[in-house]
Amino acid sequence: MTRSQWAIGLATIVLTIIAGVMSFDYVNRRFPPKPAPVEQVTTQDAKEQTDPAAVKTPEACVERDGSWRNWSWPNVPMLSPKCESAK
Repeated sequence: MTRSQWAIGLATIVLTIIAGVMSFDYVNRRFPPKPAPVEQVTTQDAKEQTDPAAVKTPEACVERDGSWRNWSWPNVPMLSPKCESAK
């Protein structure tokens, strides 16, 4: 590789980086990000919402035949509790 080839390669890389940096402003003006939707909550809606701590989800358990209840994932944890109907 000669010095002239090295200089041409370096100039190409530098100009590419400069062109990329200069295009940031153009791209940001041309394609602005969409604002996130804002949801208005009224006082009546706030009263109707329940406390998340008060809502109890059913716990996962193992039936007598080894099948799972209330478990949506494919993995099965070991030493899981038996269902009330299986005891």
